[in-house]
This record gives sequence, structure tokens and C-alpha cells, in this order.
Amino acid sequence: MKITGVETLYFSARIYTADRNWLLVRIQTDEGLFGIGDASPLGNEIQTASLIEEWADKFLVGKDPLDTEAIWTEIYYNNNARGGRIETTALSGIDIALWDLKGKILNQPIYKLLGGAQKDKIRVYANGWYTVAADPKLNAEEAKNTVEMGYTAMKFDPFATANYYNISLEEAQTAEDRVAAVREAVGPDVDVIIEVHAKFSTGAAISLGQRLEKYRPMWFEEPTSQENVGEMKYVRDRVNIPIATGERLYTKFPFYELVKADAVDVLQPDIANAGGITELKKIAAIAEARHVNMAPHNTCSAVGTMAECQLDVTMTNFLIQEYHAQFYSPWYIDAFEGFPVQKDGYITLPEGPGLGITPNDELIAAHGYVPPKSGRRHVRRI
Repeated sequence: MKITGVETLYFSARIYTADRNWLLVRIQTDEGLFGIGDASPLGNEIQTASLIEEWADKFLVGKDPLDTEAIWTEIYYNNNARGGRIETTALSGIDIALWDLKGKILNQPIYKLLGGAQKDKIRVYANGWYTVAADPKLNAEEAKNTVEMGYTAMKFDPFATANYYNISLEEAQTAEDRVAAVREAVGPDVDVIIEVHAKFSTGAAISLGQRLEKYRPMWFEEPTSQENVGEMKYVRDRVNIPIATGERLYTKFPFYELVKADAVDVLQPDIANAGGITELKKIAAIAEARHVNMAPHNTCSAVGTMAECQLDVTMTNFLIQEYHAQFYSPWYIDAFEGFPVQKDGYITLPEGPGLGITPNDELIAAHGYVPPKSGRRHVRRI
């Protein structure tokens, strides 16, 4: 069997007041089978699609689709832009599509090809459930509604400030009030995760982390910028909350530096940006060697979500999976037959070959690329 062509497709859905675009990759073969991947950079979709199309003849057409590692290595090491978001996202989408195709060729789900499942269900946490910069009472009500949906864990950014370095005492108090209200609303047995979006200096991050310790967050996410390992470790050494980071890091190399420096408790690579299934398996192994947990970041389409879940069940050090499907337009789920819906805080994998989901081409075509609106607007970050 040989690869005969590569196609890129756009898919979109709404969450809250924002549109989100995803870039899908479909790899065709001379025997009629295809694999689908997720190459969504959350911006720059058109540039990423152009790169994938450029690579099709150069690296893919005529190759054996079972050679996932060899193809990954050839693409990565033969590009000067390697390690950047757009290049690695393009590579991620290709890799996921190849693994989906490999599973279909061998008539096995991907997790079987990765060594088999170590658990029969995947714990997920909710994101996309809350109103940014809201009154604490509103966030508390939204948190209660999320628990009623079955979730046992949820993440939110209580800061929502426009200043990305320091924070005023008034804003810090309002953020704490939001966390306190959510904790009281959900009770002691639901995990609450604090998102920071890499906003603050080390001093501000430490001050905020210490004042939030009493609410027992599951982790403190991206308290400082991901570029400086020393800063992340400095915060971890002074805040009694597990530290998580990784959504803005690509390939195994920066994750190794974080783990080596004991700067992090939870790694969060995104499978659609950090290198696909091939690379996240290696990142998980690096983390396992130092007893660091894996909780993959996920603002993916259903395709990327399922790729992460196929990998999650094979990880010894898997902790929990980000999951936002139920907070998008209903066609997010409907466009992929077999996509699992959360129940009681968990999902179970479909048993079909490859990713286990089947795209509905008509629904995908009906919800294509949505151009960004001109001018400034508030966009909900999840």
C-alpha cells in the first residue's frame, strides 16, 4: 500500500462568543483507505495547510503509510523551521493521520498498536464552562451546573486581567473570590484546576499561588512563561500546588529540560501541536522516568481529542484529559461518528480501528473555515 495524496479540510464550531477553526488532514492510499489527523494551530490555519500541501509530494506520496517513525523523522530533520508551532503542528496532523491509517490497515485501534490499554476508561476535566471575568456568584453557579453534567474536575482562569506581568491587589482579591466561590459551590471532592495562561512574573505567580493554596487546586497551570525553565522551577519551589505547563512547547526537547530541572509536576503537550502520537509517546516516557504526570492539553477537534485518548490509556503516568466537547456547538460531536461523550466524569474509547471515529463529510463541509472578525474583541480563552 502506498500514499497517493494529502488533503486539508477546515472545520469550525462555536464556544461561548468565539468561533474556533480546526485544520484536518486526510491522507489517501492506492487501496482506498484513508487516515485523518488534526493540525490545528488555533490561528495560522491557512499557512499550516499550505505547508502540509507543500510536503505532500516531497515527503509523503509514494511512501508506505506504516512507516510512521521514518516519515516523522524525515520531515522533522529536513526542515529549517523545525521545533516551531506551525511546522510542528503540520507534522502533528500528518502523524495522527498516519496512525489512524495504520490502525485501519491492521484493523486495530491505535492503543493496541501502542502496547495496549492500562485502564478501561479515561477521566476527563471540563473546560469552556465558565464566563471570563464574571462575578464570583456566576462562576459558582456555572460550576454547579458543570458538576450536574457529571464532571468531577474542571479548569478555569480566574484572573482575566489585561496586564500580563503584574496584578493589582484588587484584581488579585477578585480572582481569589472567584476561586473561593467555585470551591464552595462544588464542595471538597471535585478537582478545581487554576489556569494562568503564562501571564505573570515569578513574584506575582508566587504571591497568587500561595494565596490560593488553601482551596486545594489540582494544579497551577502556566504560572509563568514557558520559555524559562528556571522561572518555572523558582515558582514550583515556593508554591505548595502542583505546577503544570506544556501547551506552548513543541517536540520532546523542551519537555526534557523541564523534567530534568524538576521544574514541573504535570506535563501538558498538545497532540496537535507538539509532534503527534509519535512524539507524545516519547514525552510521556521522559516524564515517567522522573514520576511526572501527563495531562495532555486539548483545544483540538474531535480528531485530536481521540488521538490523545488513544494514547492516554497506554500511559503509566496518565493523570487526566482536558475535554471541552460538550461546550461547543452540537455539530462538534455529531460530525464524527463514534466520538465518546462524557458520563460521570469519564469517557470510554470506541473499539473501531485507528482513531475509532468516522468523519461525516457533509457536516464538516457545512461548517468550514470562519474568518476572524476585524477589530478588537474579547475572546474567551480556554
